[in-house]
Amino acid sequence: MALYFPDLVRDINLSAESKRIDAIHFASAGRSQDDETASEAVTRQKVMQPTTVPNDAEAIAALTDGERRIAEKNPRAAEVSFQKVLARYPDQIRAWYGLGLVALLDHDGPRAKEVFGRLTAGEHSATQDPLVLTWSHVYLARIYDDEGQQALAKSEFQAALAVQGGPEQAKQAAQRGLEAVNLEKPVERP
Repeated sequence: MALYFPDLVRDINLSAESKRIDAIHFASAGRSQDDETASEAVTRQKVMQPTTVPNDAEAIAALTDGERRIAEKNPRAAEVSFQKVLARYPDQIRAWYGLGLVALLDHDGPRAKEVFGRLTAGEHSATQDPLVLTWSHVYLARIYDDEGQQALAKSEFQAALAVQGGPEQAKQAAQRGLEAVNLEKPVERP
């Protein structure tokens, strides 16, 4: 840097740069949608997509802590973090998803089925969060498969594959699960 920087600074033509800067015109904040170029409209649309994480530092910290506790396989601490978020935001999708993962870690199939069922259907479904929706379908399908309900498992795996914008890893898990369900002999229940 010491060798090249002084020459670089000396070679800047101040009058040419001033003219270039004067020619730059920034858009005003109040212009209409019709004035925007196609690329600006696409960029603005990406930025304004709804999010399921609240704009609350404490809630984000609790969600992050809960996810960290899930990774550590500590369901009790994770549950406390997710419940803290749900106390402030009762319909918070990521917190409910975390409780579903806690139920899986606890081997509590009925509770996990209830939580993931809530996230995949009805008024509280995770339609705004493709990650949560896709994985919820996958986990629900696995629960149904473990219970011997292959038809329900198959429909949940197919629903996971149909989610637009879902993570590729979840879609691969759904595809593998669907192939396994198709290969299994249906269990006859009395």
